[in-house]
Amino acid sequence: MSATDLEPGELITDDWRIHGSVYTSQAVFAAELERVFRTGWLYVAHESQLRNPGDYITTRAGLQPVIVSRGGDTGEISVMLNRCRHRGATVCQADEGNANFFRCAYHGWTYSNTGELRGVTYDQAYEDLDKSSLGLIRLPRVESHAGFIFASFAAEGPSLAEFLGHAAPYLDLIAQQGPEGIRIDAGYHHIGYDGNWKLQVENTIDNYHFGFVHRSFLEVLADRVGQVPPIVRNILTNDEWRTIDLGNGHSVHEFGDPKTGNNQGQLGDLPFNLIVFPNLCFVGAQLRHVLPLSANRTEVRLYPMLHQGESDEYNAEILRVHEGFYGPAGMGGSDDVEIAFERVTAGMQATEHDWLIMSRGLHREEQMPDGRVVGRADDEVPQRAFYRQWQRSMGAS
Repeated sequence: MSATDLEPGELITDDWRIHGSVYTSQAVFAAELERVFRTGWLYVAHESQLRNPGDYITTRAGLQPVIVSRGGDTGEISVMLNRCRHRGATVCQADEGNANFFRCAYHGWTYSNTGELRGVTYDQAYEDLDKSSLGLIRLPRVESHAGFIFASFAAEGPSLAEFLGHAAPYLDLIAQQGPEGIRIDAGYHHIGYDGNWKLQVENTIDNYHFGFVHRSFLEVLADRVGQVPPIVRNILTNDEWRTIDLGNGHSVHEFGDPKTGNNQGQLGDLPFNLIVFPNLCFVGAQLRHVLPLSANRTEVRLYPMLHQGESDEYNAEILRVHEGFYGPAGMGGSDDVEIAFERVTAGMQATEHDWLIMSRGLHREEQMPDGRVVGRADDEVPQRAFYRQWQRSMGAS
């Protein structure tokens, strides 16, 4: 049975089996671009990347290239399609920078850093050209929460506050990590893998895999400290560690005290891992921006979160810890790419019985009076949280 034979509501069963085409079908991916990435809120940038008038970054919203820019005159943050209105070329090539204007290298059309068309070369050749209507296309809604910038292609819909819901307090806590907040202006490294974008999101809070996929890393730690790291024992035995479906596709794994920031000396800096639907994740001292490319190709940009107000030495240590596990030569990131993403993608080419099981802990999760759903640390509560919202966005329920 292929994705073309199934409606969105049939791709996930009531007992939480997920059809493999959710990860492999280009038809499903095309529907996601329209129904997930064009209708809701997408994370695009952090305000620390746009401190000064004229600062900008380039990224993607779904597959569409965008410029996120702070206006030179107003300071307003705009999210604009990185596409000249003349013949369609991108007008900005750099990952980041500061500019008063963007000029298309193809024919020289020039736009202000808020998107207005300011100059058309040799415009006497146009008999009737309305420059005021030919600025860079701006996404109609842009809002920030705790420094995190989100944008939406939809002119109407739930506000960002309504969308974030129970996830908002966790973003607030992340923003308060340093004495003067956080900054992600140290740059990023990125990984590309042959596999679906949702595999990376799911993996952010998949505590069940840690002791298997990252066994070599844990063995190195055990040699250094003389025992299995407490984080592994606690995932399976600590009843106080929990995963929570926060609603709207967001989820969290608490393994410390979110209010005090105490992470009990475990891996990472934050006392929780967090998913903000659909494309923003937090692990340790890292922000992950997940960027789909196709049904079977994904880019992930990993930004270490530095602490504003701390010394250079302190922040350098954050970078070294980040590099040690997640960096290009780190011991953890390559494990996930190989086993959790690319081996899964290879395995799903076997389609004789094309269903995956996502029901771990379903029988013991509890719904709270405020609508949140709570499970154990190693349960698949976060994955089910994500796919409940995915189903709603895809029109399945």
